[in-house]
Amino acid sequence: MNTKINVINFVPEELPSYRPDVDVLYSKELPKEGVNTTIVGMPKTETVHIETDGSTLKTSKKTTNRHLDSIVYFFNAAKLALSAKKDGFQLIQVRDMVWVGLICLVIAKLIKLPYTYWVSFLYAESRTIRAKDQTENISSWKRPIILARGLLEEFILYRIILPHSDRVYVQSDFMLNYIKGKGIEQHNMMVVPMGVDFEKIDNFANTDAIKIEKWGDAPVIGYLGSLDRLRKLNIIIEAFKEAKVSVPTLKLLFVGDSEVMKDREFLQQTADDMGLSDDFHITGWVQTEQAWAYLKGVDMVIGFMNRGLLLDVSTPTKAMEYMALKKAMICNDSPDQQFVIEQSGCGRVTDGTSQSYAAAMVELAQQPMTQTELDAGYNYIKNNRSYAFIGEQVAADIKNVVNQKNS
Repeated sequence: MNTKINVINFVPEELPSYRPDVDVLYSKELPKEGVNTTIVGMPKTETVHIETDGSTLKTSKKTTNRHLDSIVYFFNAAKLALSAKKDGFQLIQVRDMVWVGLICLVIAKLIKLPYTYWVSFLYAESRTIRAKDQTENISSWKRPIILARGLLEEFILYRIILPHSDRVYVQSDFMLNYIKGKGIEQHNMMVVPMGVDFEKIDNFANTDAIKIEKWGDAPVIGYLGSLDRLRKLNIIIEAFKEAKVSVPTLKLLFVGDSEVMKDREFLQQTADDMGLSDDFHITGWVQTEQAWAYLKGVDMVIGFMNRGLLLDVSTPTKAMEYMALKKAMICNDSPDQQFVIEQSGCGRVTDGTSQSYAAAMVELAQQPMTQTELDAGYNYIKNNRSYAFIGEQVAADIKNVVNQKNS
């Protein structure tokens, strides 16, 4: 008897995707637990159809522009959803796409298949916030359009899609409580945080560290991630400047870049204006393994999430990767980062100000974390936030949803 559950999963990313929930959770861990996934996304440069053991990546057809791509994707999703039961799928899932989510919900009800929706980011709210934010570089004529779209999508999501979904997957406890406040029953939601692929972590163990040669053996603070202006990383540079008063040999390394060149240039100019040009370095975009190799060569790492609704509901992947790599972490009080550090007993939590970050930098430079603390962080992440663990939980829940629908 075949006990496999087949899920068709509609995602907004271009495929193949670098996102770990697509690349690791859906494609690798769920199939291990008896949940085969067909992941339908957008095309990058060409139409994709890739089959592996227990997982299939496929896209709609590539057209001449991205707006037409979105339209083609919508109709392709509707077509695939209509034939889902005939094609052997037991569940339809949509992530972060209100309009695709709406049509797939209607179809799932018509063909009597269970339907789940995955909220990994508050896209509708982000539109309304951006439309109202006068600091955003948005043309005045576009603002009411963006605002109207955001409000309409909020209505569809919280009044139609989520109340009628068989399960709602959310990113964090903070997001669960937020969506609960919108009237969605807590018992119908499940928290699925971002995680860490420990196969990659373990394979990385013997990789040599990459160091900035001119810095020699000076203590280095590292940050890995996007350098977008939204993240306000100038606060970290200001903290670094203050920390150097007590520890003059400190260096600061940013591993990452921004899609907007001006955002990277702003950070570099901030450092230059503070007289930190020789002590600050930006690598630009690098592959994951190379990024981790840079981190392997630093003495402490920064977890920084600008506070606010949109980022407070997230589960920062980088903070968990830092701990899995056994690096001393300093983070601000973003809800999930603070929770993980408090639960593991590993790391330093700040209030997000440059002064508190500077104090933590000085402390860890003068009194590095013990191996016991670093091991505690590693073990907590492996036992609670590894994709192997998360995959077991999600697969069990998907099977439960399908079985309840069929009973």
